[in-house]
Amino acid sequence: MRRIMKRIVFFIGNFLILPFLLSGCVRDMNRREIDEINLIRVLGIDFKQNEYTLSALFNATGGTDPESGSAMEEEITTGIGKTPYEAYEDLKRKATKSISLGHTGYFLIGDAAAKNGIDICLDFLSRDETVKMDALFYITKDSMASDFMRKGIENEQKIHEDLEAIRQKQEEMLTRNDNTLVNLLNEMKQTNSSILVPFLIPEAASFLTPGYAVFDKYKLKDYLDEETSAGVNFVKDIVRNYPIYLENQVGLMVSDSDTKLDSRLEGKQIKITIKVDFESMIREVNTSDDIFTADRMNELTKAQNKYLYDRINLAVNYSKATGLDILQLARMVEKQNMREWKKIESDWAQRISDIEYEYRFNSKISKSFLLGWNSRIDLYEMRG
Repeated sequence: MRRIMKRIVFFIGNFLILPFLLSGCVRDMNRREIDEINLIRVLGIDFKQNEYTLSALFNATGGTDPESGSAMEEEITTGIGKTPYEAYEDLKRKATKSISLGHTGYFLIGDAAAKNGIDICLDFLSRDETVKMDALFYITKDSMASDFMRKGIENEQKIHEDLEAIRQKQEEMLTRNDNTLVNLLNEMKQTNSSILVPFLIPEAASFLTPGYAVFDKYKLKDYLDEETSAGVNFVKDIVRNYPIYLENQVGLMVSDSDTKLDSRLEGKQIKITIKVDFESMIREVNTSDDIFTADRMNELTKAQNKYLYDRINLAVNYSKATGLDILQLARMVEKQNMREWKKIESDWAQRISDIEYEYRFNSKISKSFLLGWNSRIDLYEMRG
């Protein structure tokens, strides 16, 4: 009986210990595999003299120092080929270790490569099963992506960290990032509308994304300024926060917004109604006037409505002047007018400039919060 009990205890003990031994082996294998791979943090895609150049940004020592927590030096390795995929294979040959796109969070497309076709840049990436679908894409305005990254390193910037900061700022201002790989691939299926990708410019020791790069038939056509791009964001209903600077020394912040688009076809005429409901908070008052009277609040409400109207109208006027569907209305019109859409789809591009727009704004200014006591704020709260 004792012998049987000893055997049972022996087998149970081995059964419990075995998973720990195996997990230790797996951890060692994973650690060794990661050490043997260079993880591409940022990938730049350029086109020059009928060749593509891929520039991969690595951490020089493979990551961050766990003891100091400081970021390691960044280095760039390049590959060249007739196509992006050929350039990627050349990059793999030149790299000192195996490389992987599995952790690449950012792709920078140079100005020339964008003009040659964003579809060419994205094709080989869409066929790589390791690529992150939420990786973000940016265009480097008037610059090659490789030059953009090298200049950043020369300025002692941490390229990957600066792009992380850009992502965080986007998420603070917008409800979603439309420049992900999966979203761009979806937008490429609809050739009636322009593809919009944020562009980057260098600024001192950081990067800025002041607006959108506009693509028509997959090729870069133009760059939108900041105000026009803001108008596009409101029409797309992706605004989370947006500052409003009024001439009467009052600053506001849009804290909630909702945009709805309605379309109808009357004969050959397309009519679109843009309805914007939003709420703002007072963020700055640099005037001795009492802005919290009913009349002054009414004036401020009208002023903030006009402020947003001006930006949306910039986007509308750009679309009408160029015939480019930067507001990405095609799918909306098709969805709301499925039967009629079949008749106008073939000449949609010619109809864009003739679309009639109607605007409706409904807004309010919510209470403002300040540290300490302020009689004007107290008065507003009583009347609010």
